[in-house]
Amino acid sequence: MRKFRFKLETVLRHRAFKEDCLQAELGELRREEAREQACLDDLRRQLHEAREAIVDALVRNAPVGELERRDEYAKAKRDDVRVQELTLDAVRERVAAKLAEVVEAMKGRKVLETLRDKQERAYVVECARAEQNQLDDMASVGFARRVTAHSQ
Repeated sequence: MRKFRFKLETVLRHRAFKEDCLQAELGELRREEAREQACLDDLRRQLHEAREAIVDALVRNAPVGELERRDEYAKAKRDDVRVQELTLDAVRERVAAKLAEVVEAMKGRKVLETLRDKQERAYVVECARAEQNQLDDMASVGFARRVTAHSQ
């Protein structure tokens, strides 16, 4: 029982360590996701400003060359936004996958903790039963001595 308990504790510590490592990796992925989201927000802001600049140029009757440059810039920003959206989607998929790994690791650790707790309860019951048996034996021996002493 003791050897099995030692092995169980070792496996439990290993699983807890693995879970901690996965949690750290998940944290890093979430930070990466936040950085990519901030980048996307910035690109969207730049695209919005580029569109406003085109409208402003149209209102003030800017030369065709300026309108073309502004339109090309807006198209480039729109392409950058699309690329960044794809990048962010890929990071989100990695976050979801890592989160699934963390959940599985947590489940595995909890199963072992439940097993350990069940074994501890069984051990306590076994010890209490053994102690009660010893007390019963001592009481029986004491009773037998008293009966023997009185009959003589």
